Amino acid sequence: MLSGLCLAAAVMVASPAPAPAGDPGDRVLAVGTMPMPPFVTRHDGQWSGSSVELWRDIADELGLRFELQERDLAGLFTGLEDGSLDVAVGALTVTAEREQRVDFTHPFHTTGLAIALAHAEADGWIDIFVTVFNAAFLRLLATFAGLQLAVGAVMWLLERRQNPQFQGSPAAGLGTGLWWAVVTMATVGYGDTVPRTGAGRLLAMVWMLASLVILTTATASITTSLTLGRLEARVSGPEDLGKLRVGATRGTTSETYLHDARLDYRSFPSSEAGLSAIARGEIDAFVDDAPILTLLVADRSDPRIDVLPRTFQRQDYALAVPAGSPLREQINRILARRVADLQAP
Repeated sequence: MLSGLCLAAAVMVASPAPAPAGDPGDRVLAVGTMPMPPFVTRHDGQWSGSSVELWRDIADELGLRFELQERDLAGLFTGLEDGSLDVAVGALTVTAEREQRVDFTHPFHTTGLAIALAHAEADGWIDIFVTVFNAAFLRLLATFAGLQLAVGAVMWLLERRQNPQFQGSPAAGLGTGLWWAVVTMATVGYGDTVPRTGAGRLLAMVWMLASLVILTTATASITTSLTLGRLEARVSGPEDLGKLRVGATRGTTSETYLHDARLDYRSFPSSEAGLSAIARGEIDAFVDDAPILTLLVADRSDPRIDVLPRTFQRQDYALAVPAGSPLREQINRILARRVADLQAP
Protein backbone atom coordinates (compact mmCIF):
# COMPACT_ATOMS: atom_id res chain seq x y z
CA MET A 1 0.00 0.00 0.00
CA LEU A 2 2.76 2.39 0.95
CA SER A 3 4.61 1.75 -2.28
CA GLY A 4 1.46 2.48 -4.27
CA LEU A 5 0.97 5.84 -2.56
CA CYS A 6 4.56 6.76 -3.19
CA LEU A 7 4.23 5.87 -6.86
CA ALA A 8 1.11 8.02 -7.22
CA ALA A 9 2.80 10.94 -5.52
CA ALA A 10 5.78 10.59 -7.83
CA VAL A 11 3.53 10.68 -10.88
CA MET A 12 1.74 13.79 -9.63
CA VAL A 13 5.04 15.56 -9.04
CA ALA A 14 6.39 14.58 -12.46
CA SER A 15 3.24 15.59 -14.31
CA PRO A 16 3.14 19.26 -15.51
CA ALA A 17 0.56 21.51 -13.90
CA PRO A 18 -2.49 22.19 -16.11
CA ALA A 19 -2.47 25.51 -17.95
CA PRO A 20 -4.58 28.18 -16.25
CA ALA A 21 -8.00 28.86 -17.75
CA GLY A 22 -7.74 31.12 -20.75
CA ASP A 23 -3.98 30.61 -21.15
CA PRO A 24 -3.32 29.71 -24.83
CA GLY A 25 -0.33 27.54 -23.88
CA ASP A 26 0.84 25.38 -26.78
CA ARG A 27 -2.58 24.59 -28.17
CA VAL A 28 -3.95 25.76 -31.50
CA LEU A 29 -6.17 28.79 -30.98
CA ALA A 30 -9.62 28.92 -32.52
CA VAL A 31 -9.91 32.30 -34.22
CA GLY A 32 -13.35 33.29 -35.48
CA THR A 33 -13.89 35.56 -38.43
CA MET A 34 -16.33 36.36 -41.21
CA PRO A 35 -16.08 38.07 -44.60
CA MET A 36 -15.99 41.84 -44.06
CA PRO A 37 -14.18 43.32 -47.07
CA PRO A 38 -11.69 44.97 -47.08
CA PHE A 39 -10.84 43.82 -43.54
CA VAL A 40 -11.58 40.13 -44.07
CA THR A 41 -11.96 38.45 -47.44
CA ARG A 42 -12.00 34.82 -48.56
CA HIS A 43 -10.99 33.64 -52.00
CA ASP A 44 -10.48 30.02 -53.03
CA GLY A 45 -10.60 29.03 -49.38
CA GLN A 46 -7.81 31.44 -48.42
CA TRP A 47 -8.40 34.18 -45.87
CA SER A 48 -6.89 37.63 -46.39
CA GLY A 49 -7.61 41.28 -45.67
CA SER A 50 -6.12 43.94 -43.42
CA SER A 51 -7.56 42.52 -40.17
CA VAL A 52 -6.43 38.99 -40.98
CA GLU A 53 -2.91 40.17 -41.85
CA LEU A 54 -2.78 42.19 -38.63
CA TRP A 55 -3.73 39.14 -36.59
CA ARG A 56 -1.17 36.95 -38.41
CA ASP A 57 1.57 39.45 -37.54
CA ILE A 58 0.46 39.50 -33.89
CA ALA A 59 0.25 35.71 -33.69
CA ASP A 60 3.67 35.37 -35.29
CA GLU A 61 5.20 37.80 -32.80
CA LEU A 62 3.58 36.00 -29.86
CA GLY A 63 4.45 32.55 -31.26
CA LEU A 64 0.82 31.47 -31.40
CA ARG A 65 -0.63 28.77 -33.58
CA PHE A 66 -4.19 29.19 -34.75
CA GLU A 67 -6.84 28.16 -37.21
CA LEU A 68 -9.46 30.48 -38.70
CA GLN A 69 -13.09 29.46 -38.34
CA GLU A 70 -15.91 31.18 -40.16
CA ARG A 71 -18.86 32.31 -38.04
CA ASP A 72 -21.65 34.81 -38.54
CA LEU A 73 -21.56 38.03 -36.54
CA ALA A 74 -23.69 36.71 -33.68
CA GLY A 75 -21.68 33.49 -33.68
CA LEU A 76 -18.43 35.36 -33.14
CA PHE A 77 -19.59 36.80 -29.83
CA THR A 78 -21.38 33.61 -28.78
CA GLY A 79 -18.19 31.65 -29.45
CA LEU A 80 -16.14 33.98 -27.29
CA GLU A 81 -18.66 33.64 -24.49
CA ASP A 82 -18.96 29.85 -24.55
CA GLY A 83 -15.21 29.30 -24.96
CA SER A 84 -15.31 27.77 -28.44
CA LEU A 85 -13.34 30.75 -29.79
CA ASP A 86 -10.18 32.34 -28.41
CA VAL A 87 -10.15 35.43 -30.61
CA ALA A 88 -12.52 37.16 -33.04
CA VAL A 89 -10.98 38.98 -35.97
CA GLY A 90 -12.74 41.29 -38.41
CA ALA A 91 -14.31 44.74 -38.53
CA LEU A 92 -15.80 44.46 -35.05
CA THR A 93 -17.08 47.73 -33.64
CA VAL A 94 -16.54 48.40 -29.94
CA THR A 95 -19.87 49.08 -28.22
CA ALA A 96 -20.97 49.25 -24.59
CA GLU A 97 -23.34 46.31 -25.05
CA ARG A 98 -20.62 44.11 -26.56
CA GLU A 99 -18.14 45.14 -23.85
CA GLN A 100 -20.45 43.54 -21.31
CA ARG A 101 -20.06 40.21 -23.10
CA VAL A 102 -16.42 40.13 -24.24
CA ASP A 103 -13.16 42.08 -23.94
CA PHE A 104 -11.84 44.26 -26.76
CA THR A 105 -8.25 45.16 -27.53
CA HIS A 106 -7.11 48.66 -28.34
CA PRO A 107 -8.81 49.90 -31.56
CA PHE A 108 -6.75 49.38 -34.70
CA HIS A 109 -9.00 51.37 -37.05
CA THR A 110 -11.46 54.25 -36.66
CA THR A 111 -14.15 55.06 -39.19
CA GLY A 112 -17.87 55.88 -39.23
CA LEU A 113 -21.18 54.91 -40.76
CA ALA A 114 -22.07 55.89 -44.31
CA ILE A 115 -25.18 55.92 -46.48
CA ALA A 116 -25.62 54.24 -49.86
CA LEU A 117 -28.37 55.70 -52.04
CA ALA A 118 -30.11 55.07 -55.30
CA HIS A 119 -28.30 57.17 -57.89
CA ALA A 120 -30.03 60.50 -58.56
CA GLU A 121 -30.55 60.89 -62.28
CA ALA A 122 -30.11 64.31 -63.84
CA ASP A 123 -33.40 66.06 -64.43
CA GLY A 124 -34.63 65.90 -68.01
CA TRP A 125 -37.03 68.36 -69.60
CA ILE A 126 -39.99 66.16 -68.69
CA ASP A 127 -38.95 66.18 -65.00
CA ILE A 128 -38.59 69.95 -65.07
CA PHE A 129 -41.98 70.33 -66.75
CA VAL A 130 -43.67 68.10 -64.16
CA THR A 131 -41.95 69.95 -61.32
CA VAL A 132 -42.99 73.40 -62.53
CA PHE A 133 -46.48 72.64 -63.80
CA ASN A 134 -47.73 70.87 -60.72
CA ALA A 135 -51.17 71.17 -59.14
CA ALA A 136 -50.19 74.09 -56.92
CA PHE A 137 -48.81 76.03 -59.88
CA LEU A 138 -51.94 75.41 -61.95
CA ARG A 139 -54.13 76.57 -59.05
CA LEU A 140 -52.05 79.73 -58.84
CA LEU A 141 -52.52 80.36 -62.56
CA ALA A 142 -56.28 79.85 -62.22
CA THR A 143 -56.37 82.34 -59.32
CA PHE A 144 -54.46 84.91 -61.36
CA ALA A 145 -56.76 84.42 -64.34
CA GLY A 146 -59.87 84.80 -62.19
CA LEU A 147 -58.52 87.94 -60.52
CA GLN A 148 -57.55 89.53 -63.83
CA LEU A 149 -60.94 88.69 -65.33
CA ALA A 150 -62.69 90.30 -62.35
CA VAL A 151 -60.60 93.49 -62.56
CA GLY A 152 -61.05 93.61 -66.34
CA ALA A 153 -64.82 93.27 -65.94
CA VAL A 154 -64.94 96.14 -63.44
CA MET A 155 -62.84 98.30 -65.76
CA TRP A 156 -65.21 97.49 -68.62
CA LEU A 157 -68.23 98.49 -66.53
CA LEU A 158 -66.57 101.81 -65.60
CA GLU A 159 -65.36 102.70 -69.12
CA ARG A 160 -67.92 101.22 -71.53
CA ARG A 161 -70.08 104.38 -71.77
CA GLN A 162 -67.33 106.97 -72.26
CA ASN A 163 -64.36 105.06 -73.70
CA PRO A 164 -64.68 103.72 -77.27
CA GLN A 165 -61.95 101.18 -76.55
CA PHE A 166 -64.29 99.33 -74.18
CA GLN A 167 -67.44 99.60 -76.26
CA GLY A 168 -69.03 96.96 -78.40
CA SER A 169 -70.54 93.65 -77.40
CA PRO A 170 -70.15 92.50 -73.79
CA ALA A 171 -67.82 89.75 -74.93
CA ALA A 172 -65.60 92.25 -76.79
CA GLY A 173 -65.66 94.66 -73.84
CA LEU A 174 -64.75 91.95 -71.36
CA GLY A 175 -61.96 90.80 -73.66
CA THR A 176 -60.56 94.35 -73.79
CA GLY A 177 -60.81 94.68 -70.00
CA LEU A 178 -59.01 91.35 -69.52
CA TRP A 179 -56.28 92.40 -71.95
CA TRP A 180 -55.78 95.66 -70.08
CA ALA A 181 -55.60 93.86 -66.68
CA VAL A 182 -53.02 91.37 -67.94
CA VAL A 183 -50.65 93.87 -69.58
CA THR A 184 -50.92 96.14 -66.57
CA MET A 185 -50.07 93.37 -64.11
CA ALA A 186 -47.19 92.29 -66.33
CA THR A 187 -45.94 95.92 -66.30
CA VAL A 188 -45.80 95.78 -70.09
CA GLY A 189 -48.24 98.67 -70.55
CA TYR A 190 -48.52 98.76 -74.33
CA GLY A 191 -50.70 101.86 -74.09
CA ASP A 192 -53.18 100.63 -76.69
CA THR A 193 -55.93 100.46 -74.04
CA VAL A 194 -56.11 103.13 -71.30
CA PRO A 195 -58.88 104.30 -68.98
CA ARG A 196 -60.38 107.76 -69.51
CA THR A 197 -62.83 108.14 -66.63
CA GLY A 198 -61.79 109.18 -63.13
CA ALA A 199 -63.09 105.96 -61.64
CA GLY A 200 -61.27 103.93 -64.29
CA ARG A 201 -57.99 105.71 -63.64
CA LEU A 202 -58.39 105.22 -59.88
CA LEU A 203 -58.95 101.50 -60.47
CA ALA A 204 -55.89 101.48 -62.73
CA MET A 205 -53.67 102.98 -60.02
CA VAL A 206 -54.94 100.55 -57.40
CA TRP A 207 -54.41 97.62 -59.78
CA MET A 208 -50.87 98.73 -60.64
CA LEU A 209 -49.86 98.89 -56.96
CA ALA A 210 -51.64 95.64 -56.17
CA SER A 211 -49.95 93.93 -59.13
CA LEU A 212 -46.51 94.79 -57.77
CA VAL A 213 -47.34 93.17 -54.43
CA ILE A 214 -49.08 90.17 -56.00
CA LEU A 215 -46.29 89.43 -58.48
CA THR A 216 -43.54 89.81 -55.89
CA THR A 217 -45.31 87.54 -53.42
CA ALA A 218 -46.21 84.96 -56.06
CA THR A 219 -42.67 84.88 -57.46
CA ALA A 220 -41.19 84.36 -54.00
CA SER A 221 -43.71 81.61 -53.21
CA ILE A 222 -43.05 79.75 -56.47
CA THR A 223 -39.28 80.03 -56.07
CA THR A 224 -39.42 78.84 -52.47
CA SER A 225 -41.69 75.94 -53.38
CA LEU A 226 -39.46 74.76 -56.21
CA THR A 227 -36.29 75.19 -54.13
CA LEU A 228 -37.71 73.25 -51.20
CA GLY A 229 -38.88 70.56 -53.57
CA ARG A 230 -35.37 70.18 -54.90
CA LEU A 231 -33.85 70.20 -51.43
CA GLU A 232 -36.30 67.58 -50.19
CA ALA A 233 -35.21 65.31 -53.02
CA ARG A 234 -31.59 65.51 -51.86
CA VAL A 235 -30.06 63.53 -49.01
CA SER A 236 -26.95 64.95 -47.41
CA GLY A 237 -26.69 62.97 -44.18
CA PRO A 238 -28.37 60.97 -41.42
CA GLU A 239 -30.78 63.80 -40.64
CA ASP A 240 -32.53 63.06 -43.95
CA LEU A 241 -33.03 59.32 -43.34
CA GLY A 242 -36.47 59.84 -41.80
CA LYS A 243 -38.03 60.55 -45.18
CA LEU A 244 -36.52 57.47 -46.87
CA ARG A 245 -37.02 53.72 -46.91
CA VAL A 246 -33.88 52.61 -45.08
CA GLY A 247 -32.11 49.31 -44.56
CA ALA A 248 -29.25 47.94 -42.44
CA THR A 249 -27.49 44.63 -41.86
CA ARG A 250 -29.08 42.60 -39.08
CA GLY A 251 -27.23 42.62 -35.76
CA THR A 252 -24.78 45.40 -36.68
CA THR A 253 -24.09 48.80 -35.16
CA SER A 254 -25.80 50.40 -38.15
CA GLU A 255 -29.03 48.63 -37.22
CA THR A 256 -28.55 49.75 -33.61
CA TYR A 257 -28.13 53.34 -34.79
CA LEU A 258 -31.37 53.25 -36.80
CA HIS A 259 -33.21 51.61 -33.89
CA ASP A 260 -31.94 54.17 -31.37
CA ALA A 261 -32.88 56.99 -33.76
CA ARG A 262 -36.42 55.52 -33.87
CA LEU A 263 -36.39 55.27 -37.64
CA ASP A 264 -38.38 52.76 -39.65
CA TYR A 265 -36.00 50.36 -41.38
CA ARG A 266 -35.63 46.90 -42.89
CA SER A 267 -33.06 44.38 -41.72
CA PHE A 268 -31.02 42.39 -44.24
CA PRO A 269 -28.80 39.34 -43.74
CA SER A 270 -25.82 41.07 -45.36
CA SER A 271 -24.64 44.36 -46.82
CA GLU A 272 -24.74 42.86 -50.31
CA ALA A 273 -28.42 42.00 -49.83
CA GLY A 274 -29.14 45.58 -48.79
CA LEU A 275 -27.40 47.05 -51.85
CA SER A 276 -29.32 44.65 -54.08
CA ALA A 277 -32.54 45.92 -52.50
CA ILE A 278 -31.56 49.48 -53.49
CA ALA A 279 -30.90 48.35 -57.06
CA ARG A 280 -34.36 46.72 -57.18
CA GLY A 281 -36.02 49.85 -55.81
CA GLU A 282 -37.20 48.14 -52.60
CA ILE A 283 -35.43 50.67 -50.36
CA ASP A 284 -33.98 54.14 -50.91
CA ALA A 285 -30.92 54.02 -48.66
CA PHE A 286 -28.69 51.53 -46.84
CA VAL A 287 -26.58 52.32 -43.76
CA ASP A 288 -23.33 50.46 -43.05
CA ASP A 289 -19.71 51.02 -42.06
CA ALA A 290 -18.09 53.42 -44.51
CA PRO A 291 -15.10 51.32 -45.70
CA ILE A 292 -17.22 48.19 -46.12
CA LEU A 293 -19.96 50.05 -47.97
CA THR A 294 -17.56 51.95 -50.21
CA LEU A 295 -15.72 48.81 -51.29
CA LEU A 296 -18.89 46.82 -51.95
CA VAL A 297 -20.38 49.57 -54.11
CA ALA A 298 -17.11 49.95 -56.01
CA ASP A 299 -16.91 46.20 -56.62
CA ARG A 300 -20.48 46.10 -57.89
CA SER A 301 -19.78 48.86 -60.45
CA ASP A 302 -23.51 49.57 -60.35
CA PRO A 303 -24.33 53.06 -61.65
CA ARG A 304 -27.65 52.87 -59.82
CA ILE A 305 -26.00 53.18 -56.38
CA ASP A 306 -23.95 56.00 -54.85
CA VAL A 307 -22.28 56.38 -51.45
CA LEU A 308 -22.45 59.74 -49.71
CA PRO A 309 -18.96 61.06 -48.84
CA ARG A 310 -20.09 62.16 -45.39
CA THR A 311 -19.64 59.76 -42.45
CA PHE A 312 -21.23 59.84 -39.00
CA GLN A 313 -21.45 57.83 -35.77
CA ARG A 314 -17.80 57.02 -35.01
CA GLN A 315 -16.89 53.32 -35.26
CA ASP A 316 -13.77 51.90 -33.54
CA TYR A 317 -12.65 48.48 -34.78
CA ALA A 318 -10.81 46.13 -32.44
CA LEU A 319 -10.01 42.46 -31.92
CA ALA A 320 -12.25 40.64 -29.42
CA VAL A 321 -11.28 38.00 -26.86
CA PRO A 322 -13.17 36.21 -24.08
CA ALA A 323 -13.66 38.21 -20.89
CA GLY A 324 -10.55 37.98 -18.75
CA SER A 325 -8.38 36.46 -21.48
CA PRO A 326 -4.62 36.99 -20.93
CA LEU A 327 -4.27 37.47 -24.69
CA ARG A 328 -5.82 40.92 -24.44
CA GLU A 329 -2.86 42.46 -22.62
CA GLN A 330 -0.34 40.75 -24.89
CA ILE A 331 -2.13 41.97 -28.03
CA ASN A 332 -2.53 45.48 -26.61
CA ARG A 333 1.22 45.82 -26.07
CA ILE A 334 1.85 44.99 -29.72
CA LEU A 335 -0.89 47.33 -30.94
CA ALA A 336 0.38 50.17 -28.72
CA ARG A 337 3.90 49.72 -30.12
CA ARG A 338 2.55 49.74 -33.69
CA VAL A 339 0.67 52.98 -33.05
CA ALA A 340 3.77 54.55 -31.52
CA ASP A 341 5.84 53.53 -34.54
CA LEU A 342 3.30 55.06 -36.89
CA GLN A 343 3.30 58.34 -34.94
CA ALA A 344 7.08 58.55 -34.69
CA PRO A 345 8.66 61.28 -36.87
